[in-house]
Amino acid sequence: MMFKSLKSRLLGYFFIANSLILLSFGYFVYSTAQEGLSRNLDSLLKFVSYDFLSDFKRGYYTDAKDAAADLQSEFKISPLFVKVLYYSKEKKMPEYSSYSSQEKEALFEIPLHEAGELYEIDFYDKEEYRVSSMLVLEDEKSKVFFQLATLKEKHSPLLEELLLILLISSPVILLIYLLLGNMLMNRMLSPVHDVVAMVKRISAEKLFKRLDTKQIPLEIEELVGTFNALLQRLEESFKRVSTFSSDASHELKTPLTVIKGEIDVALRHERSAQEYKKVLEAVGAEADRVQETIEQLLFLAQKDSAEMSVNFQNVYFDELLLEAITQLKPFAKSREIEIKITQITPFTVKANEALLKIVCANLIKNAILYSPKNSQVEVNLYEDETDYILQIEDAGQGIAKEELPFVYERFYRAEKARARQNGGTGLGLSIVKMILDLHHYAISMRSTLGKGTLVEVRLPK
Repeated sequence: MMFKSLKSRLLGYFFIANSLILLSFGYFVYSTAQEGLSRNLDSLLKFVSYDFLSDFKRGYYTDAKDAAADLQSEFKISPLFVKVLYYSKEKKMPEYSSYSSQEKEALFEIPLHEAGELYEIDFYDKEEYRVSSMLVLEDEKSKVFFQLATLKEKHSPLLEELLLILLISSPVILLIYLLLGNMLMNRMLSPVHDVVAMVKRISAEKLFKRLDTKQIPLEIEELVGTFNALLQRLEESFKRVSTFSSDASHELKTPLTVIKGEIDVALRHERSAQEYKKVLEAVGAEADRVQETIEQLLFLAQKDSAEMSVNFQNVYFDELLLEAITQLKPFAKSREIEIKITQITPFTVKANEALLKIVCANLIKNAILYSPKNSQVEVNLYEDETDYILQIEDAGQGIAKEELPFVYERFYRAEKARARQNGGTGLGLSIVKMILDLHHYAISMRSTLGKGTLVEVRLPK
């Protein structure tokens, strides 16, 4: 469970990385020390060879045993094995050899540097021994090689002490690194703890709050931004739920009150069949209004999401518009309104057909609702260089300039007495705006009180 913690994982990786670094460093130091000892041994063998050279030229040594005993005593090297080799240039092969120990002849089975220069020395490894070979004398007929062999110092006190230091210091250094790493990670992760504390302070009643990104490191700024976006969506969702509740309560209360009042009045005393018929007609009209309001509220509540963007397909917009006009002609005729088609330009768009039909029907129905008798609602569908344009114009009562920015709000018009008289719910334009926003289509409205309203929808080509 501990490795579920990001801090524990980071410390684990930090421990592994530093362990590998310390092991590599220790191996490098120990290998370098071993190599240094090997170089020191080579220097010692070289020095001994030069000392032998000066004595050999004076004739102090007669064979290898004398040279080995003398050199071992002088330089305190033990063991030290010596070989003196006489090489014939004419025969191109060794002619005579003298050994300090016959048992160690195999140590000197090394290649001769026959073409080597005088006093040049070569070094060789023979198992645990280090061997040197030096050309000490040369004349027309022969060459004399002086060769030494001694044990390598693999287990010298210096190396053992160095190894002990490395074994003790490495865990201590690693522990110090871990403590420092823990302190640094606590400091680095403190912004995360601050973010968690801020998130805990946000409740359903405080969804308007946002996490401050000013002091947040870049590495978690994107996470905080995503969380703020989530809060924004949650706030909008809560607002939609709250709006739906208040809208439903507000809009349904009035028709239900009317229905109850009509029924109460009708039941106070006996009435004629004609009077009961009028009451039932009034109750039926209010019931229709309740049904329409509920359907539109449910549409707005359920469709405020990306699910409406599915099922986009090629739609013949001109045919869709003509279908909406055909369906609304009986309604227009009942209100003595004529729907006049000025121009229809055929074109195809990628859209949700059912939703666009709702747009066309709602806009034309609104124009009919607020037009006086014996007037016209003109419908025009044409194109310019960049867009296809739908225009719907009526000669109705118009909308005040200061009210135009609010006409897409839910129930804005429903609060006006004339809206209820005309049978509107105040939700039609909210639905239209939502659908057009989903399709990324623009809508604009120009209106003059007492003269009428022109609605324009632009569909990008």
